Amino acid sequence: MRIRLFVRTARSCQLIVPALGVVGFAACHHAVRPRASDGGSPAATALAVACAVPATPANASMANRPVSEPLVTFDTAWAIIARTHWDTTYNGVNWQAVRDTLRPRAAAAKTTGELRGVLSEMVGRLHQSHFSIIPQEVSDATSAGGGTGRTPADQNGTTGATLRYLDGAMLVTQVPPTSAAAHAGVRPGWQLESVHGCPVASRLARIPRDMDPRRAAFMAFSLANQMLAGPVGESVQATFRDGDGRAHPVAIVRGREPGTMAKFGNLPPFPASLAFERVKQDGKTIGIIRFNIWMPVLSPQFDAAMDSLRDSDAIIVDVRGNFGGVGGMSMGIAGHFLDSALTIGTMHQRGATLKFVANPRRVDTRSRAVTPFAGPLALLVDELSVSTTEIFAGGMQALGRARVFGIQTSGQALPSVPERLPNGDILYHAIADFLSPTGKPLEGDGVTPDVVTKTTRKALLEGKDPTRSAALAWAAQASKLSPKGMTPQ
Repeated sequence: MRIRLFVRTARSCQLIVPALGVVGFAACHHAVRPRASDGGSPAATALAVACAVPATPANASMANRPVSEPLVTFDTAWAIIARTHWDTTYNGVNWQAVRDTLRPRAAAAKTTGELRGVLSEMVGRLHQSHFSIIPQEVSDATSAGGGTGRTPADQNGTTGATLRYLDGAMLVTQVPPTSAAAHAGVRPGWQLESVHGCPVASRLARIPRDMDPRRAAFMAFSLANQMLAGPVGESVQATFRDGDGRAHPVAIVRGREPGTMAKFGNLPPFPASLAFERVKQDGKTIGIIRFNIWMPVLSPQFDAAMDSLRDSDAIIVDVRGNFGGVGGMSMGIAGHFLDSALTIGTMHQRGATLKFVANPRRVDTRSRAVTPFAGPLALLVDELSVSTTEIFAGGMQALGRARVFGIQTSGQALPSVPERLPNGDILYHAIADFLSPTGKPLEGDGVTPDVVTKTTRKALLEGKDPTRSAALAWAAQASKLSPKGMTPQ
């Protein structure tokens, strides 16, 4: 089992819960400090302070709480990684030296926030994805509504607009017709300029210029969505700029994130959603399935979607912005498209190896005999396709079963688990490496699409989706050229 829910961003003290609708956040114990680039005037400083990430009462009280027996928590976290990290060289890091260096600082920690700072530095020394410290109040507040009486679904409202970092700006890429953003008049291609008077550009300026573009896109996504996040029913004041340069101040009343609330272990609950449709392209019927997270609650929904779309000429699975989830699901989903028990990848733990073997589907949801779908299969990915999404896409691509469209994926694909520490926080840590069927690690490089497509603002303003359009055109042509069972590359 593996799950990818939290990402610790560079130069950021925030924990991201991507599956929580717009994005749920928890500020860490120290305040965001104005930088010189924000301007040195009192007005600029005041604006920077006003636009800093607010600490909730729970976050502030927990971070400032006197810490009890900090070494018990520190030693436990260090020992868990020492025992479970698959690489005995710890990615080239002297793990014993890390303990010797940081343990005195942990012992000197007076508050929970100070201890968390040391723990975060410790896991950061590995320079690998899927390592983070999740504060206890993040999990507890999200799970219990933060003591507000709200359900987790009520806590995590969404504007419904999808944002991506393009050419140094946050642009709206999708606006579902029934979403809160659509009701407020927001359109694809618009640039998000400010939220509650706080400029988005000042947040984006904190992204290091030398950061990997995929990490920068992820960090920008999290920073912008943090500004828009909040409870259902409350209004967020945002200003967008259209393609003609006109400013559009709008009030968006956050709606409920669609989907079914799902929970895994001691991580917060979040909405999991799946949708499918049929599209006509060049006389062919193309089935399209899109889902936001790899969680078991969606497995029967995917099965039902396949039942409905089984007679399609080709199928597209859209996993752009899918942050991962339970890795085992990839074997079942792959079985809808593979007629043999092929290996889509291999997980390497310390002293153990687990092959991810596809489970070919022989019956449908009504127990009727079927064969796995054999027509052309396209996968849509982007820089926010993470973890299990990369395992599935990389495996299907390497086997020659799917053609991948979009942008190179995140390259964060380490099997990982959350464990509760003695102080109540959660250590989220990787326990294995993962290799594609060709033996290539997915960590770092991720999945490179067969067809790289670039989304432009011009296309968005015209209501176009270049990645989807390219996949539809290929799927229609491929279904004409080859009978089912042969997927031309």
